[in-house]
Amino acid sequence: MSEMLESTAAPKKFGVYCLANDEALEWFEALARSLRQYDPELPLTVIPYNPSIARLKTLQSQLHFSLMDEREYTRFDAIADRVAGQHIAGGTFRKLCCFGGAYDTFLFLDSDIVVTGSLRPFLTAFESANCDFVYFDTDMSMAYTPDFARKMVAEYGAVGFNSGAFIARRSGFSEKEIMAAVESGEKIRDCFAIWGEQPFLNYLVDVTRRRKLAASTLVAGTAEKPWARIPIRHDPANDVYTDAEGRQMPFIHWAGCEWPTMFRPDIFLRFRTLGMGWPERTGYRLNFYYRRVRRRLKEVMQKSPCFAGWVARRDLRRQQKIRPLAGTSG
Repeated sequence: MSEMLESTAAPKKFGVYCLANDEALEWFEALARSLRQYDPELPLTVIPYNPSIARLKTLQSQLHFSLMDEREYTRFDAIADRVAGQHIAGGTFRKLCCFGGAYDTFLFLDSDIVVTGSLRPFLTAFESANCDFVYFDTDMSMAYTPDFARKMVAEYGAVGFNSGAFIARRSGFSEKEIMAAVESGEKIRDCFAIWGEQPFLNYLVDVTRRRKLAASTLVAGTAEKPWARIPIRHDPANDVYTDAEGRQMPFIHWAGCEWPTMFRPDIFLRFRTLGMGWPERTGYRLNFYYRRVRRRLKEVMQKSPCFAGWVARRDLRRQQKIRPLAGTSG
């Protein structure tokens, strides 16, 4: 009887979540186009950073993604103020809603990522792995302060993972567990190394003693740091991106980079222009490099005593013309 029930059980639902809004549209389009290149049937759900999603909505049918109701997850915004001192309406703490979403097993990706191969092997391997949470990159200095890091390593086996990409299950954390971590995390938030959700998510995984595993252990041959700032090699014959040691990069993450002054713009542009015809692709590339040069020029001028004051006054005039989003703090 048990074998019969097992054979008729509904298959686990896999999917990908990301955070995006109109401001992050350039990053998001590269992510979505690259995902559709390698996993055209893998569901993608976008969690809005805030209500600014008018342009994002127009891409749903073209890039095949669903959009969460932004209003349902505003309750997570208050966590930012409590554990990170972020007085904002909306933001990265909304990724916590993945643990109550539609996918049984999911992979979360920040928008500033391009996928460079199928993600299904990671989701499939996770199903049979003896762990609760898979991470792709680590940097303890971006999670906890030095003294607190030593304490967390000793007591909880902390690794200081990057929260821009991870694999987990829908039931990975209950909202009760999340709020309990908020209660205790609020008291020690000075021990969190940076603002944002990354230190808190590390803290949540650590204090609940979830079993952590590196993606490079989950799937052998995976790069330990799929970051745009490391040396990257591309084998065009097999369309494989690898690190300096020849380990495959499942994606490339521009964490800490701004658009369009990013490292490896050639990789970004390849995926951002997927599906475009020659004229559109050429026009986009020209505009991208124009904006890149203009941004570099502005940075040089800001450092020059002759132009710094003029640039600051111009930016102030522009800011005064921009009306803040409804519900934001500024």
